[in-house]
Amino acid sequence: MASNRVPTRRRLSLLLAVALVIPGSIAVAGSASATITYATDTPMILSGPRPEDLAANTYGICDGSFTYVIRNVGSAAGALAYLDAAQRCGLKVILFFSTTISGGTVYPARVAPQVNAVKNHPALFGYLSVKEPSWVGINMFEIRALYRAFRAADPAHPVIAMFGDIPHFGMSVNPYTYSMANIVMVDWYPVETGNGGRSLTGTSYAPGGPTYLARVRNKVAATTPGVPVWLMVQTHKYLKPTYHKKQRPSQYYLNRQVREGFASLGAKAIAFHTWSNTNYNIDELRDPTMVSWMKALSAAVRAGTFQ
Repeated sequence: MASNRVPTRRRLSLLLAVALVIPGSIAVAGSASATITYATDTPMILSGPRPEDLAANTYGICDGSFTYVIRNVGSAAGALAYLDAAQRCGLKVILFFSTTISGGTVYPARVAPQVNAVKNHPALFGYLSVKEPSWVGINMFEIRALYRAFRAADPAHPVIAMFGDIPHFGMSVNPYTYSMANIVMVDWYPVETGNGGRSLTGTSYAPGGPTYLARVRNKVAATTPGVPVWLMVQTHKYLKPTYHKKQRPSQYYLNRQVREGFASLGAKAIAFHTWSNTNYNIDELRDPTMVSWMKALSAAVRAGTFQ
């Protein structure tokens, strides 16, 4: 592999008014002969860890392996308490205010009071405005209305929009256009049970991911040049759906998801779904082995040896 390495180079990118220095990026040849490029300080994001797990440093999540956490909050008081817990854990927070969206309806007027309460907290990274809008019935105008509300209340922190249904990203059923986000996040959960996710057992890997991720990358670059794209990958198992049941990823499949994110999406950050969801058959909280794989992946990216 040494012959495939290219020298580390320094990059400086500007996100809003904040300069983010990326110490080095590494290009390596992946196992499928695709070249992946990533920054050695690529953010690694936990989705939804509980405040008590931050306080207890459950599975060592405060040891520096992870960078940000995403957390749903229902009030400014809850947001501040969570920000305090994350600060003690050494993590920055991406807040999703659940009261700004209800039943497929958005409430931009509810944004400013909550943002004003938290925007000066040192542990705040930014805001998640929407989650999978095409699935919950939020249209492009509503996404833009929320974005404007967040930016008006706090122009200093980025607004992130998370899109599901990536096979239709940018199409009329799942639109993407300008003035929606400062960072685009997409989720793609390809590890399914056998028979294309129809069985209760076995493992299959949904095809098409690299194609869909590349389309997202190209659409974002063409529509909003310079807006970074992040990827949320699967760590959970969920057997309830009739089709596309989710199987627990192996370490190989966890790494494959991230590899495809770097190669096809040009992902600038990796998020792991999900820390805790009692509706699922298994999540990270019930799976310390998965968390150890996530930490090993993070360490390899930091060292420039992930491939």
